[in-house]
Amino acid sequence: MTAEDWPSVARIYREGMATGNATFEHTVPRWEQWRSARVDDPCLVARGGSGELLGWAALSPVSARAVYRGVGEVGVYVDQSHARRGIGRLLLGALIESSERAGFWTLQAGIFLENEGSIALHEICGFRLVGKRERVGRTADGSWRDVMLYERRSQVVGRD
Repeated sequence: MTAEDWPSVARIYREGMATGNATFEHTVPRWEQWRSARVDDPCLVARGGSGELLGWAALSPVSARAVYRGVGEVGVYVDQSHARRGIGRLLLGALIESSERAGFWTLQAGIFLENEGSIALHEICGFRLVGKRERVGRTADGSWRDVMLYERRSQVVGRD
């Protein structure tokens, strides 16, 4: 992902926000703010045959503490006009592989219970439900929401 991809990334992110079931965020930040909250590698995009951006996947650090340097929070978003075509699975699979090359041993995802597609995607890619965070945050309209916490432990990194 590059700064040139940002308009498409932001558009897809905005689409996810509009569903009300993808994130607590309600405004898209500037590129610099968004990028500074993500790890450098991996940060991926999927493109169609004519080069259009179909989706993106990125990791955010879960903590600045060194002991958590190998734990990342997953974000995967697909252009709604290309949903249910396997793009999310390709992106999450590539994110997992890239994250292991970068030394991540645990990936986690906080998913609203109503986001059935995201739950299915993460489960297919080896994530398991580890808990439920009740009333952990509020949406733009002030509604409290629960978040299901999914986790995937690497079979490659952190096995010692």
